[in-house]
Amino acid sequence: MKRKLSRRDFLKLAGAGTAVVAPVALGVGAYVYRDALGEVPLERSPYVEIVHTANLDGSVPILLVVNKDSSNPFGMYFTEILRAEGVNCFHTADLSTLQPDSLQRYEVAILTETPLTTAQTEMFSAYVSRGGRLVGMRPAEGLESVFGVERSEGVFLEGYLKTDPAHPAAAGIHPSSLQIHGESHLFTLTGAQPIAWLYADRDTPTENPAITLNAFGQGLAAAYAFDLVKSIVLMRQGNPKLIDQDNDGLEGIRTVDKFAGWIDLDLIHIPQADEQQRLFVNLLAEMSRKPLPRLWYFPEDEKSVLIATGDSHSNPANFIEDVLTRVEARGGHYTVYYSPQIVSDIGRAERLARFWLTDHLPLVSELLEQEFGSPTPLMVQGWRARGHEIALHPYVDTELESGWLEYWKEFTGRGYGPVPHTVRTHRVLWSGWTETARWQATLGMRMNFDYYHVGPSLQKKNGEWPNGHLTGSGRPMKFMDEHGRLLDIYQQLTQLTDEHLIPMDVPGWGGWPQLSPQQAVGVAKDLLDRSLNGDYCALCAQFHVDPFQVGGEPAEKAAIFLEGVLDYAKQLGVPILSAQEWLDFTDLRHDADFTDITWDAAASTLTFRLLPPDQPASTLTVLIPLRHAGKTLASFSVDDVTTPTDNRLVLGGAEYALVIVSAQEHAIRSTYS
Repeated sequence: MKRKLSRRDFLKLAGAGTAVVAPVALGVGAYVYRDALGEVPLERSPYVEIVHTANLDGSVPILLVVNKDSSNPFGMYFTEILRAEGVNCFHTADLSTLQPDSLQRYEVAILTETPLTTAQTEMFSAYVSRGGRLVGMRPAEGLESVFGVERSEGVFLEGYLKTDPAHPAAAGIHPSSLQIHGESHLFTLTGAQPIAWLYADRDTPTENPAITLNAFGQGLAAAYAFDLVKSIVLMRQGNPKLIDQDNDGLEGIRTVDKFAGWIDLDLIHIPQADEQQRLFVNLLAEMSRKPLPRLWYFPEDEKSVLIATGDSHSNPANFIEDVLTRVEARGGHYTVYYSPQIVSDIGRAERLARFWLTDHLPLVSELLEQEFGSPTPLMVQGWRARGHEIALHPYVDTELESGWLEYWKEFTGRGYGPVPHTVRTHRVLWSGWTETARWQATLGMRMNFDYYHVGPSLQKKNGEWPNGHLTGSGRPMKFMDEHGRLLDIYQQLTQLTDEHLIPMDVPGWGGWPQLSPQQAVGVAKDLLDRSLNGDYCALCAQFHVDPFQVGGEPAEKAAIFLEGVLDYAKQLGVPILSAQEWLDFTDLRHDADFTDITWDAAASTLTFRLLPPDQPASTLTVLIPLRHAGKTLASFSVDDVTTPTDNRLVLGGAEYALVIVSAQEHAIRSTYS
């Protein structure tokens, strides 16, 4: 006859209940053990440090000029736009310290929205007149003749833009009108070419240009009537006037609340922000005398990735294992966003003891005569060794910071630490415009998946339920707060959410469109097809673990959706990645630089260096324009080794050759003939 262990015997046997203080440093954020029952995170600065280029030597073609004292604080977001588009060949300078001789060294200057002194106005006018290329955001008075426009009274609020199909810079850009946010100047043309026009709504054009290009002296000047960076930040992060309001018909303040009436649901299938960024790069390429190298959006020559994630609310280990096995069978990896049940310190000690017994003395564990389903530390370690990510899914229903700390302690107190650097909050609850992102970055989080397609506010007036890109984007970029400070955490949209699409007998499950799981798979297929055919988006899917525990019809529906989406991605050859894998690649690509860029016009030869974080086991993909100035790419070499360029793709209307290289320093040469 088995003797059931007493609680005291149980704790003594496993050696739990003794507090141990042991400081450690783990990963990007530094953490310390509070005691054996959980870690407490050490806070760090959540902001990206802004350090302008010390030596403005013109070794790259682009100079970004910002004014730290401008009333519009968003200028530095251009660094994110350029890196998101792979144009990692720019320097930055503050307007107050910029000198004419430094400016003249650069092929193209981007001037963010700012007032100008008379001397500064003359400096930029002379720069263009002598052959420089200038792109201005809502240009200040005094440069109208440079930009070839005339200013009218008043401003244009919100609205749309639509490209002029006759202009080469508009090639490859979606022909629909696209949303813009913020104020626009009212310009009329006095010599400039129109690239895009302002529209009052999707279908009503105005007589005012949105983007223009003008020849002035020996140079070129492009004017944006609106501020592109402000518009994209507002499009991606939502309406700041809607913060901390419940607008979407779902209980709780969520990210989607900031998009009620903000996103044109008839255009949600278009990654509008991404399209406008590609238009901007088209314009830079049109203006530049030298070919602009770029980095491709995805690993190798892939045209999309599927990020497989699933929230798990204290589900027993066998149900998590079930989902992981299904993902592995399709060649993929998966992120579990796990919410542990909160218990007392003594309760956590009991769990640690039981974990230890389960992992090391299973026969003794049987004496406890109690089924114990929570994952053990050894199980979590094994899942991670198989390539999956087991990350934290905190509840913040009552308070943001205390909720995080409570779940952090529980997660690490079970032996599941260190806490990974990607996150999705329970119910995707959100504080302020970027307060949640700021706090997450303070704790060392690096990629956020809280922007999430869910709820009744996403139904069109005609009853249809559109799907696509709530934020206007399918690619990761860092957050920027209302003061113009970049946060060191990426925003990545979750486009495909099972709880939105499919009705199930699971608490809190909406299933508003009332789709069958097969129809929900069809939604995913459509977005994957669009990505491969030119949208070029990273698609994140939410596959909850919970229905698999509920069993019955919910489990059957969840399995159909999970396996159907994964099978289609596999059929298309789209990589199935965990959130951590996507973060790792995003960081690598973001932090790589092109430098020492030289164009020999007589020989039609471009030389440059690629300087990425040194990760020899990883790769990056360099894009080289196939044509430039009427000539075609004839040869390409990496470290003096001739490299084939027969792998091609079209991006923003331009054809590029793709060359995959190891993530190490390389010297690259391309010749046109």
